[in-house]
Amino acid sequence: MNGGIQSIKYLLFGTLISSLAGCVVRPTLVSAHVEKGARGTEIVEVAIASADAKRIKDREIYFSIVVVDCKNKENRFPVEPYTAGKLVSTFDFPVVGEFVTFRGSMPERILASFPTPCVALQGGSYFFGRLDSAPVPLVRRGN
Repeated sequence: MNGGIQSIKYLLFGTLISSLAGCVVRPTLVSAHVEKGARGTEIVEVAIASADAKRIKDREIYFSIVVVDCKNKENRFPVEPYTAGKLVSTFDFPVVGEFVTFRGSMPERILASFPTPCVALQGGSYFFGRLDSAPVPLVRRGN
């Protein structure tokens, strides 16, 4: 009898993991900006709702800020995200306020190769699904 209960527990746990693994988190990008950084870099900045950031943090979803060409999605460059001075992949970042902003840097010469730059968040978790936002145009802040 105890073996039967144990089997049911494993079955339920497997079902839970399978259902979560198929889940796709689709945060809406509230803003997407780029500005000149130091020594030939560009700083890419993307803001999402705090609820989406909390979901990413709680599910430990690894992701990149991905710069893509709006017209040619094959031309892409991943950017490692930081927030509040912390690497996002530590999942030790604050989720306060209405929005959370992720930042990362990329070489200026790479961004120059994108005729129509857009940005998206893309990644995934070992157990809790994927992260895939719709690309939005990257807006240059005046410098």
